[in-house]
Amino acid sequence: MRLGVSLAFALLLVGAVAWADEVAVKTEADGIKNLSKEETDNSSEEDAKDDAVPKPSISESGETDQSAQPNRKKRQLSFGGSSSSKNQGSSSSNSNTNSQTKYRSYSSSRTGPYTISKEELDRVRAELMYPYTDKDDRGGTGDLEKNINAQNTQVNKQLTFLLPFFGFGLNYTWVSLNGYLGFSDAPFNWQHYPLSFPVQEWPTKPDPSFIGPFYSKCNIGELKPGDMDTRKPGVYWRLERDLPSRQDQRGVTIRERLKWDIREGIVGAEIFSPKHAIIVTWKNVTFSGGSVNTQAKYVTNTFQLVVATDEIRTYAIFNYEYMAWTSHTEAGGSTDDGQGGVPAYVGFNAGNGTRSYEYTPYSQKLYIRDLSVAGFANGFPGRHIFRIDEKILAGCCRREEELREYPLTFAPEHGNMLGGTLVNVTGPCFKLTDAVRCQFDTTEVEGVILSGNKAACVTPRLFVSGHVDFSISINGGPYYWKGRFFVETPLTAPEGVWFKDDSYQEHSPQSLDIEWLAGNLTMNRDASVQISLWGYREVTITPEIVYIDMLKETTNIGFTTLVPQEYSNRDNRENLDLEMGLIMINLTTADPEYGVKETTIVWSRPIPLAWYFHYQWANLHGSNWQQAMCDRWIENDRNLRNFAYEVERCPCLLKQAVADKGRFLPDFSCDQDGNTECDYHFGAIHCVRTALPNKDGAGQQCCYDRDGYLMMTADKMWGGNPHRAHNLGKTPFDEANKVPSLSHWYHDVIPFYTCCKWQGEQAPGCVTFRFERRCSQNCVGYTPPSAAAVFGDPHLYTFDDLAYSFNGKGEYVLVRVDSIRHVLDVQGRFEQIDKNYLGEAKGTMLTAIAARDNISSIVEIRRRPSDAIWRYHLDVIVDGERIYFDRYSQKIQQFRECVVYTPSNILNQSHVIVMFSSGAGVEVMENRGFLGGRVYLPLSFANITRGLFGNFTFLKSDDLVTPDGTYIETPMEGTSENLYKWGMEWVLEDKDQPFKGKSLFMHENSRSSNYYYDKDFVPEFENLPVLSENATTPITEINTVCGDSYQCYFDFVVTLRRDFAVMTKYYQDQFVNIKSQGLIRVISCGALPTPPHGRKSTFNFLSGAEVKFDCDPGYVLLGEQRRWCYASGDWNWPENGEATCVTEAEYMALQQGITAGTVLAILIPLLIAILCFTSYHRNKRKDYTESQSSAIRNSGKQRFSFIQTRSRTPSPKVLSSTTPSHKDSVETTHLSWENPPPVPPRTNELRLGHSDSPSASDDGSLTYPSSESGRHSFQNGKKVRKGRVDPGKSPQNFDGEYYTNEPVDDKPVVFQNVLWDIEQPTVSKQSAV
Repeated sequence: MRLGVSLAFALLLVGAVAWADEVAVKTEADGIKNLSKEETDNSSEEDAKDDAVPKPSISESGETDQSAQPNRKKRQLSFGGSSSSKNQGSSSSNSNTNSQTKYRSYSSSRTGPYTISKEELDRVRAELMYPYTDKDDRGGTGDLEKNINAQNTQVNKQLTFLLPFFGFGLNYTWVSLNGYLGFSDAPFNWQHYPLSFPVQEWPTKPDPSFIGPFYSKCNIGELKPGDMDTRKPGVYWRLERDLPSRQDQRGVTIRERLKWDIREGIVGAEIFSPKHAIIVTWKNVTFSGGSVNTQAKYVTNTFQLVVATDEIRTYAIFNYEYMAWTSHTEAGGSTDDGQGGVPAYVGFNAGNGTRSYEYTPYSQKLYIRDLSVAGFANGFPGRHIFRIDEKILAGCCRREEELREYPLTFAPEHGNMLGGTLVNVTGPCFKLTDAVRCQFDTTEVEGVILSGNKAACVTPRLFVSGHVDFSISINGGPYYWKGRFFVETPLTAPEGVWFKDDSYQEHSPQSLDIEWLAGNLTMNRDASVQISLWGYREVTITPEIVYIDMLKETTNIGFTTLVPQEYSNRDNRENLDLEMGLIMINLTTADPEYGVKETTIVWSRPIPLAWYFHYQWANLHGSNWQQAMCDRWIENDRNLRNFAYEVERCPCLLKQAVADKGRFLPDFSCDQDGNTECDYHFGAIHCVRTALPNKDGAGQQCCYDRDGYLMMTADKMWGGNPHRAHNLGKTPFDEANKVPSLSHWYHDVIPFYTCCKWQGEQAPGCVTFRFERRCSQNCVGYTPPSAAAVFGDPHLYTFDDLAYSFNGKGEYVLVRVDSIRHVLDVQGRFEQIDKNYLGEAKGTMLTAIAARDNISSIVEIRRRPSDAIWRYHLDVIVDGERIYFDRYSQKIQQFRECVVYTPSNILNQSHVIVMFSSGAGVEVMENRGFLGGRVYLPLSFANITRGLFGNFTFLKSDDLVTPDGTYIETPMEGTSENLYKWGMEWVLEDKDQPFKGKSLFMHENSRSSNYYYDKDFVPEFENLPVLSENATTPITEINTVCGDSYQCYFDFVVTLRRDFAVMTKYYQDQFVNIKSQGLIRVISCGALPTPPHGRKSTFNFLSGAEVKFDCDPGYVLLGEQRRWCYASGDWNWPENGEATCVTEAEYMALQQGITAGTVLAILIPLLIAILCFTSYHRNKRKDYTESQSSAIRNSGKQRFSFIQTRSRTPSPKVLSSTTPSHKDSVETTHLSWENPPPVPPRTNELRLGHSDSPSASDDGSLTYPSSESGRHSFQNGKKVRKGRVDPGKSPQNFDGEYYTNEPVDDKPVVFQNVLWDIEQPTVSKQSAV
């Protein structure tokens, strides 16, 4: 009979499989609701997660990091298993006779992969309890654990996979009769109720780790007569492994049921697909201590724990089918019915004295009775769901009466600043008629109720970045259900819209291919979406995001093409000043499945808008619109406040920039450890930015080439430059110049496009951009910080490089500053080292660092327990909240006056840096479970520090200062006991103490700083302790590992652990190298600009550098070809002038000009000399003549007498060169001097009375000798040639002689301007005769 039924069932199932294959494709689409974009991005994770290694791309909140933008392909909708995998299921049957589903396994070789239909899945999911059986087809007891009973309450189970639970990674468990799944072998023996976890006396007393759906002492009860479910009472265990590859009916059914129960049961699980599952069922268990003489054995509870994991995220489902009792007798319960007393504990404990989560208001309260009628996960009363991998998140609503806190569970926990992210919320129990409002920071939006456990709202536009308060209000009530929402800047948020190539950066592209995350809008690919363009501007104090145009309407297929030519005729005259903006894509009509009125939105990152506006700009500004817009920006920027000289100076070298962890953090757009594209800094391998904006919101950017030298805009347009607006923004964020990302793009990035990228490096606008408005600042004046370190058992280096060891146990002051300018506290916690193979180790180690700067947030970085170091290695706690960095957009997180970040290549949160606004930095590293800490302080902290890191004065001798300011002598050698006594004075307490402050650490579980302090602890004081005789570690090994490091030797001998000593030496060597290389001062000669159209042999401008210049082809180098940087910090003087590059034509013209100039340089001085010589002689003659005239006028004794041979008194006349009109007027005359003035002899002057003197002829004419044989005479004013003059007729008597200055050789007579005193006689013609 049984065989016939089995064959009939098999035939029926074969037929059902063929029918199911036809409907399988339709099933999943009907079950998908509220899927986020990870649903699309992570299709490969849906059905195969084979790697047990934690994947850092999935965040603590369970969301996948989309920053890397993986291959985006549509999900394959199927409920079947992988066709390439073999059947790994075992054959079993379910003997439940009460409408329980019978699961039977079939080999894929006979029936093929099993595919479950939608109808079958719905039928299976309609049951509260997951399947368990007490029989199998081999005649066994199925899932029932026979070895669990009142005498043996627990059994050990090996999981053979990684189970993340409460921060720990586990691969084993204990199944206990007492209503829990344990992860430590701890006896259940409690003396006091109610129970409190974690156990404060740990490690003195055990602190069990467990998942407790009903943590209470239990016994196995009995079935009541007439019970419909006849399965045996007891504990049932079922382990389902490797579900993604399972093809059998049982495996496929469990996988699909778990997947959809979890996805729909708790927010944030939309992409979860289980890899392994544990199903533990406590059936008909009764309370311990029940009376045997009563019906107590029939008072039973039946409940179930289902744990599903993909080895990254873990979810737990509590199913309460029937609950009849609450307390066992030791907790005060009745022996008859288990009522009264302290009810069972419901919740989770991480163990090892770490963390716990009590499920209020049910745990240990009378409300525990409501467990079977509350919860309503997946719509089931009695089902409660949690996420439990890193922290516990409840997926069901809870009663508010007994709550002390009202935490919200919501997903996603982050969103774009621009808004449009759908956030699902769980917290209070909703009614469908309730009105809910969500408040993000200070902005309220309307929400919608989706179910009793879930509400939803769409994030508004928020001009803010970082963590903000998120709260909800019901029916206008107070906002007391709260959480923290992380707002991502437009540049750091995952791209919702992106371009296939860089054509959007061009000003005139032919087309733009865009893609978007369609799953973020809706899973309906036929839905209509709108693609719109938005712009951003700051023309007033209030920034604006302006709607520009509707670009296109299409279906939600995830990609399309935009043709800029189609927008050439647009008229946007009111928006032509918009140069940057974003693309927004939203649903045309809100998806009714989401239930919200507002549609979800995806955004692009900021982009230039020339591809859209360049037609209109050309009409407005002409063909050179780029230059016009650049000129407009230059004019506007010149009118703004000068900011460049108030930002931090750039480090000279890359190693300095990397080491300065107090002021500079990596620029993730050009990061040697991450994104190496460096689109805006071609040739750079790494850029850094100032961690925080200055008081005006400005920041600095420094980029370095492959040689590690600072790149300058004076050399190329790709150099780093100061920014008027910091990328992270500046509080209050909603003002111009302070908006995260958008202000930075508006003031600093878009001008680079208009002035340089679209015009060229040598364009006038780009030259102004490079050399004036956004000029790189050289490193002249940069001062590296000083650093102090702590590592190992603890060994310390002070800021002044004093090395010593201090093995205190407790919380201590590392650095304390309390001055007018700075207030800083950095504290360290030292705990005793774990025992070694010889027993107790007499040393301590660093386990946590906490810091606060003035009014900043308190940041604590804590070592995780060894079993919890798998996915995250450090706990980072900011203002009491744990934060995580495994998503790209959360690598840098801004808090009040500080920034916390992890390097982009650190995926396990093992390296954390904290930067404060004062320039102080704290760095914590973890390796192999051992911590090292460093503190960086700029020069402004000099001489004001106190604590274990000493007094920062550049002197070791005054490092050791007590809290009251007393200096003690620094011991140079010998015992360190005096140092220990000094260090103990810096121990901290929870109360505020003068000169030390109070402990900043977050003390959980009612602990205090005194919990960690042990005044009776006596450490090892010797720097070089003697190795124990009982140690098996050879001294040669210690010496080989440690070399000359006494710190390493000390740790090896004290701990007897090689890994401890190795990490001590590693941290020590690393710190010494940082101090000697990264934090040294260098001499810089400042920027040496590259000539236009030229090149430099190196960008090095440090002392000793030699720079050679060269020009591009077609150009000729002029000026100094080499320059040297001297140790004084000066470049050598360019004797030949500054290096410049000119075109060959200009060079030839210049050479011709030089030749002409040389000729002119010779001729002009010669001509000037001649002119000067001529002028000199002319002036000399003039001076002589004037002196003669002056002498004649002023001398009364000197006069001219004109003596006539005839007696007549002549009247004074001026001698004229005119010949007398009558020849007989004068017969013979004698010109004489009375007392003549002395006259120097002169050459070529004729003397009267000599043989060549003129003579008078008979006819009254004057005759002059000639160079020829003949003579000349003048008659009637005419020159007449005659023969020889008769000597007898020549005048014989003279009363003196004088110089006439007459020329020789018949040259014209030139009379000087001399006054002659001549008496002209009156002679008649008759008398002359």
